[in-house]
Amino acid sequence: MSQIWVPLHDIPAEGREFSFSDPGLWTEPWKEFGLQYEMIDPLSASLYVSPQKEGYLISGTLTGKVSVPCDRCAEPAVVEVDSQFQEFESTTGTIDEDEGDEAEDEKSDLLRLTGQGWELDAAGLLWEQFQLAVPVKPLCRPDCKGLCPVCGADLNTAPCECEQDQGDPRLAVLRGLKISSS
Repeated sequence: MSQIWVPLHDIPAEGREFSFSDPGLWTEPWKEFGLQYEMIDPLSASLYVSPQKEGYLISGTLTGKVSVPCDRCAEPAVVEVDSQFQEFESTTGTIDEDEGDEAEDEKSDLLRLTGQGWELDAAGLLWEQFQLAVPVKPLCRPDCKGLCPVCGADLNTAPCECEQDQGDPRLAVLRGLKISSS
């Protein structure tokens, strides 16, 4: 996955904004991870980085439109990405008295210290935010019927000719049961 290290050592106290619109920032990880995504409206992001006493406060937005496979039928589903986020990346870690090393929950994977000062992996942060912005189970439409589990036919286009399982015969007596509310 691509990395874009943004130097943070010269950011003024009021903060600085960074903008990202390179399509390769998104398409390279899609290829690397074998994702069948396609760009419809270009994704663009902006980050506003503010130095804090023990780290950096990062506020950002991510916008665009992508086509992803539907979770039920694998047809293209259009997802509009319009995400705002805020994250704090710590430059300090706490010492675990028992272990003697830095606590993992305090350590940032997105910051690194170089001879020039701290740097932020903007590509890593934006990829993380993109993954959070895309639905876990995207649908091509809300009433998508999916694929037949037996023959694989797309149930959105036509019903399949497979024999339908009627369920457990011991529960057949309950199929006609009607419950009325009083």
